[in-house]
Amino acid sequence: MRQGITKLIEPKQTLPKDRQIFSNKDLKTLIVPLFMEQLLAVPVGVADTFMVSYAGEAAVSGVSLVNMFNTIFLYLFSALAAGGAIVVSQYIGSKDQDNGNRSSG
Repeated sequence: MRQGITKLIEPKQTLPKDRQIFSNKDLKTLIVPLFMEQLLAVPVGVADTFMVSYAGEAAVSGVSLVNMFNTIFLYLFSALAAGGAIVVSQYIGSKDQDNGNRSSG
């Protein structure tokens, strides 16, 4: 029983070096800008709110509302881009160049 659960939980073996396109170091280098983008999205909204705070309550409410929609659209488009990249990379990984080109369009 324990071995079956371990087999489900434990990650599979990594790809052989000759099949890896990126090393783990390359992937860690690529993920740093993604984290920085997410961390900087919140202070932009706070700065917008501070800039219009002198104009009154209605201005702060309006900027906060627009900032919330901006964040929703940012996450929506990020999710769509990530999903599209996954589909295209699966086609390219399976050597199906025609469907990869079509899905990227």
